[in-house]
Amino acid sequence: MTASILVADDHDIARAGLIAMIGGQEDFHVALDVRDGTEAVEAAALHKPDLALLDIRMPRMDGLAATREIRRVSPGTRVMIITMHDSLDYLEAAIEAGATGYLLKDASRDDILRTIRRVLSGDAFFDGPLVARLLKRAATKPQTNASALETLTVREREVLTKVAEGLTNKEIGRALKISPGTVKIHVERIIAKLGAGDRTQAAVMAVRGGLVQTAREEP
Repeated sequence: MTASILVADDHDIARAGLIAMIGGQEDFHVALDVRDGTEAVEAAALHKPDLALLDIRMPRMDGLAATREIRRVSPGTRVMIITMHDSLDYLEAAIEAGATGYLLKDASRDDILRTIRRVLSGDAFFDGPLVARLLKRAATKPQTNASALETLTVREREVLTKVAEGLTNKEIGRALKISPGTVKIHVERIIAKLGAGDRTQAAVMAVRGGLVQTAREEP
């Protein structure tokens, strides 16, 4: 059975273009398309798609609010934001809302398809340059979560450092000479200990807590 995808975008041309771009795949298909966040939540509650692709700026309910509601009414549905907004504030808000992906609309077709597959597989993916900027900004904020970071084991700290560097579970496994499955277990434990929503939130907490050093964002 192929994975089902819900697409939500209030611009008809953009929505049709995205549907055409990701169509014809053997492992997933667009099952539903809607014009705003309210319709997206209603469709997710009724049909329980595997993945929702949401724009941010939509009428009635924006993509961030829709992300929170979809995660509530259909916990099994993963949410990926695909937008034109190259904004750290939007990225951070999307992560906090529960999105497991964030990609810009000017990404190539191959990048979009690759990211969809990565998110459907259970991983998280956020636009690389944006995440790098977010981590740099996090480094300029007061250190927090130090006590939570102290609860991590040496191995968990090693894994979290690699997560903050943007590595996938497979890449972390190769670097630390452990299996991807073991990495996944470590990541789940790290997220639970830190009270983070996902691995990207955990990475931001690591930077703010001083576990990971990164160059500061340019003004």
